This record gives sequence, structure tokens and C-alpha cells, in this order.
Amino acid sequence: MSPAPSTVRNAQPVPSCPEATPAADPERWLCAAREGNAQAFVQLVRAEQGRVFSIALRMVGRRDDAEEIAQDVFLQLHGMLDRIESASHLRHWLLRAVSHRAIDALRRRSRQPRLVAEAEGAIVAVPEDGADHLLHRRLAALLLQLPETARAVVVLRFQEDLDPLDIAAVLALPLNTVKSHLRRSLEWLRQQALETEDGS
Repeated sequence: MSPAPSTVRNAQPVPSCPEATPAADPERWLCAAREGNAQAFVQLVRAEQGRVFSIALRMVGRRDDAEEIAQDVFLQLHGMLDRIESASHLRHWLLRAVSHRAIDALRRRSRQPRLVAEAEGAIVAVPEDGADHLLHRRLAALLLQLPETARAVVVLRFQEDLDPLDIAAVLALPLNTVKSHLRRSLEWLRQQALETEDGS
């Protein structure tokens, strides 16, 4: 039996994602990945893996730990694609996921016996071309001395250029707590830099 004409007239086509090609934007990749397109998910990972790895590395200070954190974040993302609503939501989710995983990793590490040789080999971040490599290493070493949450606040503020309100949302912290972490951390970093210069 054929459907009634009114049913045919009122039927709406099921929307589908535009083709997710390598040149497509993140919104298309995300849409296609939610529909099960594995290549689109690969493109999303490629687009975001540098940011995620860099945050993890500056937080934990060791390449192998940062790689493990980044891998865990993207594995978790794959299982949550249906909850990610947009490219901006994806970025917020990734920042939140990598920050919290790094903080958790640092807290686990602090409960383990610490080896001097292990700590000395921790700094592996590579600066951009043209940067002062010595200054970069000094700042990276100082950053790793900050408490876990304060370190996350500083990384998100100065690497990701987030304002304090966005940092508060990413880390689920009160805004005043974020501002306090920033103020105290910057004061401490400036003081350490001055003492380093005086001692050189």
C-alpha cells in the first residue's frame, strides 16, 4: 500500500553532514565524526593534537607522560562525540580534559618517591624558532615548580590566551581563585627570575 500523498508532502529529508575532506573546517569534521566517519575523527585529532600535547607537556614536564595524557584525552573524546555540540565546545572540552588529567597525573606523581635524576630530566618543551632557548628553559623549569592548579592557570592564560573567566570555566574554579593564582604565580615567577639574574 502506498503512503498517503499528505505523508509524502510533509516528509522532511534527514540532514546529513557536508563532506568532511582534509580541507574542511572543524565543524564539518565534528559532524561527520559523530556520524561514524573515522577519517573525520582523525582530522579532528590532527587539528587539535598539538594544542593538547603542548598543554600536557608544559604541565607535567615529561614527553612520555604528556603523550600518554594526550592519547587518553582523545580516546575519551571518541566515546563522547555525541555530546560535543560545536567546534568551540570541542575546544573547551579538550582544554578542560587535558588540564584535569595533567593535574591528576601531577598529584599521583607527588605521592610517589621522587628520584633526583628523574626530576633533572623533566624539561623537554621546545620553544618556537627565534626564541631565547635559555630563557625558555629557565621559565619552563620555574613553571614546573608551581603547584598543580596554579600551573594550569598560568598555562591556560599565557599559552592559550584565555581570560580569567574562561579559565575559571575550564578548571571549574571560582573566578577570584583564578585571579589569585595568577597574581601569586606571576609575583613568584618575577621574583625567581630576578634572583636568577642577580646570581648569574
